[in-house]
Amino acid sequence: FPMGNFSRDKVLKLAKGYKGRSSTCYSIAIRRVHKALQYQYRDRRVKKRIVRKQWIVTLTAATREHGFNYSRFIMCLNRSNVNIDRKILADLAINEPYSFKTIIDEVKRQNDYVEFEQIKPKLRLQSGVLLHEAIENGSLRATQPTPEEIEEIEKSLIPKEIKMIGLRYPERDAKDPKKDYLRLSFQEEDEAFLKEQERLQLSLKEQKKLPREVLTDNWEEDMSMYKHKRK
Repeated sequence: FPMGNFSRDKVLKLAKGYKGRSSTCYSIAIRRVHKALQYQYRDRRVKKRIVRKQWIVTLTAATREHGFNYSRFIMCLNRSNVNIDRKILADLAINEPYSFKTIIDEVKRQNDYVEFEQIKPKLRLQSGVLLHEAIENGSLRATQPTPEEIEEIEKSLIPKEIKMIGLRYPERDAKDPKKDYLRLSFQEEDEAFLKEQERLQLSLKEQKKLPREVLTDNWEEDMSMYKHKRK
């Protein structure tokens, strides 16, 4: 058999699983295989960077829980005799948080590090309260409220009315008694603007369907512009 058949079989074997004719046609498969090999060569090096970034993100979140930031933790780790890489530290932070805390404590002890409280996430801890303590501090009550107390509670739940002070447009609206002086919204102006925009966006066919305006006053056409024309 000629040697060309072996290279052809090798390319088609590498192209197995490709879509369409890329897996059966040699002229298309060889181009796809060459491009795939280029991507493999590139990504074998890029993958190391991506995984290292993921370890750093995990360690940044884990060290902040103990008053460290990532840069200070790595600095203190290099100065101590704890020889653990980022991969193992990230794995411990996810799966063994107590073991990770012992490493943090050891690094702090060897470097005399004082943690920063502002770095720690603020957790809201809830504490239990006994029934008699809740009654004493006023959180709960043992008796039913009186009708007067119920009325006060209902009033406190009703939202307060908006205080409208002054005219909206004093120079324009103060002279017109029909104007609503204390309006707080531009509802009328907005509706008029939207209506005008809809009218301007009508097509010629839609404009012809609109009802025509009829003049009801005593309007007369000025015929002076037609003097040069014959009657």
